[in-house]
Amino acid sequence: MRAALYLLLLSACAGTPKREPSSTTKKTDGPTAPLALTYLGVAGWQLESGDVTILVDPYFSRPNLDGEIKSDPAAVAARAPKKANLIVVGHSHVDHLLDAPAVALATGAQIMGSASTAKVATSAGVPADHVIPIQGGEDYQFDGYSVRVIPSLHSALDDKHFMQGQPITVLPPKTFDDYTDGGTFDYLVRVGGREILVTSTANFIERELVGVHPDVAIIAPGLREQVYDYTCRLMRVLDYPQVVYTTHFDDWRAAPTDEEPDADLEAFVDEVKRCSPATQVIIPKHFVRMSAP
Repeated sequence: MRAALYLLLLSACAGTPKREPSSTTKKTDGPTAPLALTYLGVAGWQLESGDVTILVDPYFSRPNLDGEIKSDPAAVAARAPKKANLIVVGHSHVDHLLDAPAVALATGAQIMGSASTAKVATSAGVPADHVIPIQGGEDYQFDGYSVRVIPSLHSALDDKHFMQGQPITVLPPKTFDDYTDGGTFDYLVRVGGREILVTSTANFIERELVGVHPDVAIIAPGLREQVYDYTCRLMRVLDYPQVVYTTHFDDWRAAPTDEEPDADLEAFVDEVKRCSPATQVIIPKHFVRMSAP
């Protein structure tokens, strides 16, 4: 009897289908449409598919951080699109949030972010019906696209002594120190029949990414050495995405320039290739529109 049960169990296990890798698994219903990605510098991106334009952490002003900090209208006018649907803000540090309210006003976009981001946006004159405050875990449907909000963590600043989740208390914030992170989020954008995971900093909560298998992953590498097995754990939990774009690797204190990858960025590319050999890694150039595979 035991032998028969054992053989039956082996037979059942042998017949269990294995999950196909993400590169061969369709993620969303409906046909895919052209998807364009443009790197805006720092952690900023412009995602376009059909009539939908989504901006991530647009930061164009690059002000002197030693004095009073203001958004530069000329920089916003030069780089922001004429129209956008939504701006998502990963966290409320100056190099992610400073220009977002001005870009929202210029493009008519709604702006989504933490309570700190929402307060800064409304204090800058963004109408309340264009501000979407989030706590993490939301999954919102819009016209032609959807956005899932994924709780995350900021990279380990100050050699792990950085206090996470501090709210912005000075409105409007005027100095570098006024722009605290206010909580950190990743976003899973579904548009054009694809799923794009956008991160703004090099850290993550692994359990929050279980079941998130994007076609495209926009990943920050800076300070990843402070996080255990950052690259391989991330590739594994994301089910080895087809394409990884690097983000937040340029000098956020200076004007955007395209330079040869430094040793740390090259090491990150090598890590992805080692952990996920089939993944294509792309280091973007500033303001160059790219078609997603």
